[in-house]
Amino acid sequence: MNQSKPMTLREKNRLRARQELLDVVLDLFSEGGLSACSMDVVAKRVGASKTTAYSHFPGGVDEMLRELYTLVSRRVVASAREAHDEKTAAAEKILALAEALLSVCAEKKVGHFYMMLSPVLSPLLEPVVGYASAAFRDMITSDLATVGFAPEHAEPVSVLLTGAMRECAREVAKSPDRLSEMLSTFDALSRLIVEQFPKTCSGV
Repeated sequence: MNQSKPMTLREKNRLRARQELLDVVLDLFSEGGLSACSMDVVAKRVGASKTTAYSHFPGGVDEMLRELYTLVSRRVVASAREAHDEKTAAAEKILALAEALLSVCAEKKVGHFYMMLSPVLSPLLEPVVGYASAAFRDMITSDLATVGFAPEHAEPVSVLLTGAMRECAREVAKSPDRLSEMLSTFDALSRLIVEQFPKTCSGV
């Protein structure tokens, strides 16, 4: 059985330094958006030289923002998949995905960044955007199939539900106190679709 070797102190320090840089970028983005983020300011905030900052992220702020977005996406999917797999009913599984996403987006700085796809930021993040949505669509498509959705209906309905989930997440990112409201609204919508759509399509 192969076991990964424990990280050396140097590797741990490098990982810690990278995380500190990412934390600062998130703070700066929260304070002033993309225009507030620069390698000069990032390096100054962590007490390092710009050369040191570039040694961790040669692609500069753009690379840091993509890395940050990727880490949040992976966190969302890991949390969502775990909660989803603990449920048995399709509607509960779908709600578990929404709860995971909206809970992360209720974290003020994280939600503001993760849901902020402005015309300037979108092209920069394009290579890494879509990971969570694709994972959610796959899980929801599978869930819908278990309750009688035909294959030609399950996939487009999963797209619809994932889109609705993201819109709820945008609202929570702007106003975290709306978390419960948006979750209950999404739950009502998804349950209605899960329970009624197959009957409607079958002519019952």
